[in-house]
Amino acid sequence: MKTSCAQPLICLLCLSLLRMQAVQAADAAHDKVDIRAYVDDKCIIADEPYFLPVSGNPADQANARFLPLLGLIVGKLAELFINHEIEASADRMKSRAARKDTRYAVSKQMNLYRADLSPAPLLRINAKLGCMTIVAANFKPDPASCTAEYLPKELSRETRDLPQSEWKTSRKDDSIENQLRRANICVNGNAKAVYEARFEFSPDGTAYRLRDAGYHIESLLTTSDKGASRTTLYTLKISNPGATDQQEVLSSAWVNIGAVSAGAHSAGSKSDAAPWLRVPPMSSEARRIYDEKTKDYQEVMGEIDALKRAQTRNQRTLESMDQRIATAGPDILEGLKQERTKIAVQGQTQAAELDARNAEYQDLPRTPLEFMPVTIEVAVTETESEKKAQLAMADIIGKNSDVVGSAVGNSATGILSRSLPPVAPASELDVARDRYYDALLASKSSASDAEAQRTLAITKQKYNEARRSQGLEQIK
Repeated sequence: MKTSCAQPLICLLCLSLLRMQAVQAADAAHDKVDIRAYVDDKCIIADEPYFLPVSGNPADQANARFLPLLGLIVGKLAELFINHEIEASADRMKSRAARKDTRYAVSKQMNLYRADLSPAPLLRINAKLGCMTIVAANFKPDPASCTAEYLPKELSRETRDLPQSEWKTSRKDDSIENQLRRANICVNGNAKAVYEARFEFSPDGTAYRLRDAGYHIESLLTTSDKGASRTTLYTLKISNPGATDQQEVLSSAWVNIGAVSAGAHSAGSKSDAAPWLRVPPMSSEARRIYDEKTKDYQEVMGEIDALKRAQTRNQRTLESMDQRIATAGPDILEGLKQERTKIAVQGQTQAAELDARNAEYQDLPRTPLEFMPVTIEVAVTETESEKKAQLAMADIIGKNSDVVGSAVGNSATGILSRSLPPVAPASELDVARDRYYDALLASKSSASDAEAQRTLAITKQKYNEARRSQGLEQIK
């Protein structure tokens, strides 16, 4: 080959290699992006409140009272679902489970249920599950603090008298990065992507669904190509940590936001098609531990509730006797008055005992307790087509052999909850418990009454049967 021809060819090859290296370097930079998830009762971006500074002007103070303002800065997310953010931790991912089109964030173990002990023992899903915010970015090293740099969403004076839908802010920095600072989420440069989804629970807390609340995508996570389009979905998996690598998946939820590209943003889906599906119920072991740790609370509260029911019955009896006394003849009038006095004295005795039991409960520690450790995994998947996105969903579903419900589709949500071993409905246990404490109270006031003692023995047996069905220890 002639030298004159070889030199241009060498130059072209060098340029091609440089381009390849640049692309590889850009893709490597994308691979270094961290994923963190935050859960609180409100969305960080979608629910950012307007702020109206209150000056000495009385008109400003009057207007401020009618605006839905929450304050200047949220210093930190209160009562997080997993007690802290879900941090990126690829080293905890099993190599066989990681997908090349997916970026993961995995939490350490957390407790799914929480028992609040004031004013009475109340068992519910841990913390304020209102909204999940997923942030893909290069985060500042911990410990980092940036709330002081947050510029609030100050309501412009020109729009404060308009309908809320027409409000505008007068702040100079309306960037996503500034909005994240409100929750002390500190990033270097621009955030690559932010996704938000709302948790919605049924009134009884046994079912939930996840709904798209918006997204802001500066760049895709799996490619540096600004013109590329990817079908994006993000998932939330709750697993029961086990001694082996095969963790038991209790619940899987996902949101498919459809095809997006760099620069895409949305205020969330308006669709109400997300299905209601079951919250992972408390395991038998967790319920046993809960019963053991709250035994004293439940015993005292059981007596308090029984005393309240007895007072209600006595009050109704007194009202009925007053009506009878008003129309009674002289032959039974005196007897009715004596019986009324007896019931009234009994009511006063119960009131004094109720005060003593309430004071006893107030003396017990009030620190909330947490139960049922689980592992949380959050992942963001970007596929080149809707078909591949469906396959990714099928891959998630395939790992759950015993599930209820499913849903897929653009801007739709599906939630799968694994069926756990059935236990007696909580209502059966509650009914048996109430009847036992009612009988216990009656037996104390009628210690020599054989019928009261027999009723106590029967209700105690029924209560223990209900406890045994849920793996709880019998009462003595």
